[in-house]
Amino acid sequence: MVYRWGMLFRTLWIAVFAPILIGLLAAGIFGHRVFLLVFVVWLGALACVLRAEALNARARSQQAPSPGLLGARAGWGLLALVLIFGSAGLIRVVLGD
Repeated sequence: MVYRWGMLFRTLWIAVFAPILIGLLAAGIFGHRVFLLVFVVWLGALACVLRAEALNARARSQQAPSPGLLGARAGWGLLALVLIFGSAGLIRVVLGD
């Protein structure tokens, strides 16, 4: 039962990120090359979110998850946020005001 929910959450995360990734890829190919770099950064953020979701599934299956597991899950989520906001800074630096 937990596996089905985990698969659903992973599919939803991919569905949320897919339009953004497609847009960044198209902008990088047809527009400025910085968007290709931002595409790679957002792909890394998606990988972080999926890793955090996998750790979340493991934590939900345990009666009392360890603090290390919960900290790792939070760390992957925080890294995803840092990558997303960092990509905005990268675009601002390269393209200017």
